[in-house]
Amino acid sequence: MSESVYILGGGRTDFKRNLKKEGKTIRHIIIEAGKKAIDDAKIDPAEIQAGAVGNFNSGQFTKQLQLGAFIPEIDPKLRGIPTMHTEAACASGALSVLLGAEWIIGGFYDVVLVVGAE
Repeated sequence: MSESVYILGGGRTDFKRNLKKEGKTIRHIIIEAGKKAIDDAKIDPAEIQAGAVGNFNSGQFTKQLQLGAFIPEIDPKLRGIPTMHTEAACASGALSVLLGAEWIIGGFYDVVLVVGAE
């Protein structure tokens, strides 16, 4: 069991953007933020063993509920890894971070990708 968990990188997008005007959806934000985090961490995406996406209310606003399904679109090397979507109101992103840490502490995975998107 691992005793330490480290955040290796991070990436963010501008919350003020008007995705509708850009012709983009939450899918694009997840992919953009995920790529930025991987680049910042300076790791090979093949090292990532699982992924989680935290989001509060995508079902109501985008009609998309399983946001974890977008993680493999960040990089082809992520295809086939287990992914999950967490929803916990305003703590959805934090819950995904906690889930990723628990996966590592529990010995399930060594490297996970966590994305929060609204």
